[in-house]
Amino acid sequence: MTVSTRLVALPTSCCGQDWPGRIYSVNECDTKPGSPFHSYWQAVLSEPLRRDLHPRRGGALPAEPSVSDRSLGEVSPSDTVDPGAANVAAKLAEKHCGHIEAVLSAAVSDPALVAHARAYLSGADDPAGAAAIASIVDRAQNGNKTPRTFTDGWIASCGLAFAACALAELSGIASSAEDLRPLDSLRQVDSVSLRRVRGLLAFCPEEEYRRAVERLAAHRGTRSRRLVVSYLVPTRHDWVDECCADPPSAEWGLNAFYRERLWASVGTPRHLELLGWRLEESDFDAFTYGMRATMADGLGPAAAPVLVDAWDRLRIYKPWRERFVELISLIPSDEAFKLLLERYEREFAGEYLLAAMERFPVRAARVLSTVAASDSTSALLAAGLLRMHLKAHPELPGPDPAPRVPDAPGEDVPAVLTAPGRAARLPAYADPDVLPQVLLKGGGRALPADATRRLVALAKKPDERLDAVREACDRRSLADLGWALFLHGDAWALPALGWLGDGRTARDLAALIPGWVARGTRARAVKAVDAIARIGTAEALEVLDELAETVPDHAVRDAAARARP
Repeated sequence: MTVSTRLVALPTSCCGQDWPGRIYSVNECDTKPGSPFHSYWQAVLSEPLRRDLHPRRGGALPAEPSVSDRSLGEVSPSDTVDPGAANVAAKLAEKHCGHIEAVLSAAVSDPALVAHARAYLSGADDPAGAAAIASIVDRAQNGNKTPRTFTDGWIASCGLAFAACALAELSGIASSAEDLRPLDSLRQVDSVSLRRVRGLLAFCPEEEYRRAVERLAAHRGTRSRRLVVSYLVPTRHDWVDECCADPPSAEWGLNAFYRERLWASVGTPRHLELLGWRLEESDFDAFTYGMRATMADGLGPAAAPVLVDAWDRLRIYKPWRERFVELISLIPSDEAFKLLLERYEREFAGEYLLAAMERFPVRAARVLSTVAASDSTSALLAAGLLRMHLKAHPELPGPDPAPRVPDAPGEDVPAVLTAPGRAARLPAYADPDVLPQVLLKGGGRALPADATRRLVALAKKPDERLDAVREACDRRSLADLGWALFLHGDAWALPALGWLGDGRTARDLAALIPGWVARGTRARAVKAVDAIARIGTAEALEVLDELAETVPDHAVRDAAARARP
């Protein structure tokens, strides 16, 4: 069975006017089969984002796993365990029967664990005993396939609920070549086995899932067991509450194993409040990227600020960055849309915001209208995008457009903008109907559309020809045009701000520099310093002085000092 045959169709209003555009309660984002959020989420999550997803019951389906994916513990809804796995596990235990007996007979071995192990060997339904035997054999065998062999054997012989309980117990057992004892701290359980059992529990029949949850309730006596159980059955939000209130701490140092599993378990905003965690660089690597989509699958819209905070602070490896931005763009909330809009100039943000505008047309009109009417640095961008959006969707309600200033007569337009010449190929967002109007000094007339196009073409490779434009045009409106172009993210627009910007532009650029430095884009920060220097107004020079004294990065600080006349 392929994943596509199991997808839930979008609600009829999801791509139209109603559901994605309304504010809905947090409870609607809980992991319940058929909930409004998951009906939507399951239908829009792309194949790359489904890859490496840790499924939860009622959540999005992962991509159909390949052979290599299955080796990492991924499963599909149609997967079952080979009945012969029980014999394989039994033979492995038999191979080490002498060592097992020696450890169980050791005087230093814990009596309670020994009793559980002997009961299991005698045929009792004892997950703790099964975990003890697996721990002893794993130590003797010293191979990463050993835990997976026992896990599949437990499923085949004793059932999925038993296997889940045994994995929970395994997290609290320490075995060596000589003894068997309880473990006071957290033990890393085989991630492949955990992921496989979690996936099988997510897709199993309802009655089997209910039995597993009921049985796991008796195997939550320690912090490690609670963390394992919550990862396996994350729909028990009350159990996840307890884990978030007592999360894995600094005792683990760089080992993020349980931290990752807890991120995959969260399912309500309360979990985030209890954790007080932020995503860190250690939460992004080749084997844990799927945790981000998994977290959003559980939290719904509440995931947006957590993801954006990481985007603001961390240096995310480029191959994962696009999927990360895509993930944010899929979240159906005004907050997520606005956060993406505010970062429109960043790599990948523009294309995914435009996609979100088409996915949520009503929301886009509403949020863009609000931002366009504000005094935020995104207001000019929002106004342009809103005009473009309403032009493409005339059926949508929107604010009455601000009256456009009449065009100036040709003789009043700077000659450099009317001289013959081949205009460069311009991006769609450079449509004069979308960009802010550039006013001539005096404010009563604006550059005609052709002159605006010529101005944008000149700004792509700015030089002294723009001096005449600055002399003839209102400096604020010229800066507004430059800022709108810059927010669309093309690299050429940053140097152009040096020719088109004003004092406020210098302030706005300076506010972006610390974030660029933090995310490793120092070269961009230095270019911003160069642009501020070229602006050359008194306010811009004050900004250079402040940067030369306050920016922590020495390269940016030195560039600001050199640029000061």
